[in-house]
Amino acid sequence: MLLTKPLTTNSNPEFKKRLRATVIKYSVILCVAAAYLVFVLCTGMGIPCLFHESTGLKCPGCGISRMLASLVRFDVVSAFWYNPFLFTTGPLIIAYLACCEVKYVRFGDRQMGKWEIIMWVELALAIAYGILRNVFPI
Repeated sequence: MLLTKPLTTNSNPEFKKRLRATVIKYSVILCVAAAYLVFVLCTGMGIPCLFHESTGLKCPGCGISRMLASLVRFDVVSAFWYNPFLFTTGPLIIAYLACCEVKYVRFGDRQMGKWEIIMWVELALAIAYGILRNVFPI
């Protein structure tokens, strides 16, 4: 349904307002992420994981900064081992979020209906991964 309706609303002021807001939002996110990544690459320091600092256990997100830094250096093997779960499921998350944003810009609606089950499954898998990575450390 997302791609079946023609995009005839580009003269609609609400469409332009949503498009502008979305472009600004993701431009800011990309600039902040790029600045953080440059900081990590230059200093070797990242934001410490509060969960890991307080419990000594790894959360499902531990290793994301190192994974992204490795991907920037095209070191795919190291990137995978820093966080195998997000390395493999990250593209699915990005695709889902992109579809949500496109639907919002085009129609003013972010609800994805039955496709939202993908994110609930992703959340359940992330929790399971967080448990398993501490029970069976790699």
